[in-house]
Amino acid sequence: MTQAPLTIAFVSDPGLFLPSLRAMDAALRQAPGGLQVLFLGANLTPQMWDWVAQVAAKHPQSHIRTEVLPAEWLADARSPKDFITSTALGRMFLPRLTTGRVLYLDGDIMVTGDLSKAAGIDMQGNPLAGVRDFSVMKWLSAGQPHAGLQRQIDVLPDDLDIKSYINSGVLLMDTDAIRAIPDLVDLMEDVGAAAGFPTVDQDRINLLFKGRITHLDPAWNCSWGRLKLQRKHQAGLPVTAKNAHPLVVHFHGPHKPWHPLRLSSLSRGGMAVWRYRRDMATFRRRFPDIPDHLPK
Repeated sequence: MTQAPLTIAFVSDPGLFLPSLRAMDAALRQAPGGLQVLFLGANLTPQMWDWVAQVAAKHPQSHIRTEVLPAEWLADARSPKDFITSTALGRMFLPRLTTGRVLYLDGDIMVTGDLSKAAGIDMQGNPLAGVRDFSVMKWLSAGQPHAGLQRQIDVLPDDLDIKSYINSGVLLMDTDAIRAIPDLVDLMEDVGAAAGFPTVDQDRINLLFKGRITHLDPAWNCSWGRLKLQRKHQAGLPVTAKNAHPLVVHFHGPHKPWHPLRLSSLSRGGMAVWRYRRDMATFRRRFPDIPDHLPK
């Protein structure tokens, strides 16, 4: 099978800038053949763009393209959660900015494998691929949704199969196929339409791509390193070919591995938190002029 061109994409604002930058560096280090990267930024300072250039300079075998996310594109965007900023809706504009395959990545991740493998995934003719949401599958597996999940389900249409619901932190898009579907790009870019949903962009993505999603192996969006448990929750459901180890570990939720340590974080994935902090130390050695934290 001929591999489609692949771009790795990050969309960041100052709040997730440093984690996104560390994730980009890790992704480039894990891909010996190089990568094509789009770093899309909103409200970033000149200093931040200089730091992006510093990281790019360390990877001459890769091509890193930077773009400013226009403020007017997100003028109608709203988010009910502090840890999900309206900038997250910037991923909805990727089909406007790129061609071919795009692997979108949230900033709160740790890259642990060669992401260029995404170019060879069989998307089964669908324009989008993603991993089933860990929290949704956990509570469905338990047979009793908690109140927060029930509120999330209640705003979704009855004909949406909740077992197909994906997490938007890692998305593989076929942007050419998306543009070929009438009105889909316009619907994606209508960010105001996402304002009433609990998870904002994630709910909107699941609605727009209903019935047109290929489900990736959880190794592509591994919840706090819990790959075995994640696979158990969705046992028997169709996924793409399994990878032996996680490629992307996702630290979803309000608490992050770069925050002060919390028991809840360690209980979710203590080994993954330790590995993330080890990778932070590696980044610090590689880029001593880039701080671990930005002043508030």
